[in-house]
Amino acid sequence: MNQLLSDTLHNMLNPCDFVVAGVSGGADSLAMKFGGHGLQLRLLACHVNHMLRGEESMRDQRHVEQICRQWEIPLQVVQTDVKTLAAESGKSLEEAGRDERYRIFSELAGKTGKIATAHTSSDNYETILFHLIRGTGLKGLCGIPAVRGNIVRPLLKITRAEVEEYCRKNQIAFMTDSTNNDTKYSRNKIRQEIIPKLLEINPNGEKQAARMAVLLSQD
Repeated sequence: MNQLLSDTLHNMLNPCDFVVAGVSGGADSLAMKFGGHGLQLRLLACHVNHMLRGEESMRDQRHVEQICRQWEIPLQVVQTDVKTLAAESGKSLEEAGRDERYRIFSELAGKTGKIATAHTSSDNYETILFHLIRGTGLKGLCGIPAVRGNIVRPLLKITRAEVEEYCRKNQIAFMTDSTNNDTKYSRNKIRQEIIPKLLEINPNGEKQAARMAVLLSQD
């Protein structure tokens, strides 16, 4: 995985690029940060604390702060009241949180910087299935784009299981969001209940879905 991540980063980014990397404290974002550490990039980590999980949210923030100090990577922490933003805008918590994260990342990146997020092929599989269940055309089946404007996603060829194994091998401690287990959210229900059944049929389903998304994007 280390070589694949390094090669992908080199394909997406140029030496001396200014890159704002979203770092939640989870395995995916820390693996991306570790993989990009040492490359000739001007990195700025950004942790957005949505203030939705009380002490657990602060735990994640402190963990990211500690990791960035250890790796000597500059960090910008932003605390934002996503619950209030969702109520005021009429959006779901997930949508309001996503929109606010990208607004913050874009503001920090400016006109010339790039934004790196840590979506994996597992996230892509969930997104494709989510779109399929709701009803979609080719655009929805293309899933999460690897590059969109100044946004790059270097982990899209790598599964969540591979990312977590990479973190364990490199002794990178990561946090887990407890709300990921709450199946009242459609995406979590897909992740926790539907995908495990599909992987019993095809254990390589996540990467096959990623391949399908690339082919459909070309079409």
